[in-house]
Amino acid sequence: MTKIAKTPALQTSGLHLVPYAAGHDAQTISWLNNPQMQRDFGLSRHITQKSHRAWLAANPDTLIWAITGAGEHFGNVLLQATPSRRSGYLQIYLGSPAARGRGIGWQALARVLDFGFNEFGLHRIWLHTLPENQAAAALYAKAGFVREGVEREALPRDGGFTDQYRWSLLAQEWNARKKAAAP
Repeated sequence: MTKIAKTPALQTSGLHLVPYAAGHDAQTISWLNNPQMQRDFGLSRHITQKSHRAWLAANPDTLIWAITGAGEHFGNVLLQATPSRRSGYLQIYLGSPAARGRGIGWQALARVLDFGFNEFGLHRIWLHTLPENQAAAALYAKAGFVREGVEREALPRDGGFTDQYRWSLLAQEWNARKKAAAP
């Protein structure tokens, strides 16, 4: 696995995945406090500038990209690697409603998967979704992620608990999928 000292800039089809910076905070915090985004991600607390910066400081090894293009910030991608296992935990979200349904999430996801598997040297990338987040499930299934199972009543919600699904994708599965799709 390649040692990555800092988040590299990545390019894909008119999108720029740039290293996350303080200039992305205001928009990100706004998105993370949106009730629908909180529901889709299982967030249960109000995010402040202070709490957001504290989370970033507590996760210095997490690679974070802002998804940008044409001067707009569309969303973010996070990849938290566990080098000893050659595994990474992925999160991606499009906070900008105007960005949804345009292929931006797919392009950003595909580029980060290429980076994670073929440049960073990960063997496995995994993630979570909530049962009602069908858009996320469709995106991950398109990429070849396999739903491994259900983490029953894993998150507190609305005075009770909700399940979350666990998904994974292996390097050889992603690369075979890419090869089959190539012209």
